[in-house]
Amino acid sequence: LVHLRTGHCYLYTHLHRIGKINLPDCPACKREPETVHHYLLQCPAHRGARARLRAEIGAKNMFMEKLLNDRDSLKPLFQFINNTGRFRNTFGGI
Repeated sequence: LVHLRTGHCYLYTHLHRIGKINLPDCPACKREPETVHHYLLQCPAHRGARARLRAEIGAKNMFMEKLLNDRDSLKPLFQFINNTGRFRNTFGGI
């Protein structure tokens, strides 16, 4: 969670910033840089997982501050992360 809050996580924008990869482009949609905001709220490749998250926490709570800081959002957020499989190679299932 701290990694998502700070942006220092295994998303391509951060990996590009620290010189681990050549491009920051999202590996899932290849449309724009893979930032935390893009991953959680915009990437079309995660639309299904995001719809389940939205159903769980409500559309009015689908913004960064609420997702990353509200206790009631944590379990649904971790389920979203698990459903996308984005960090599975790094951390395994959550």
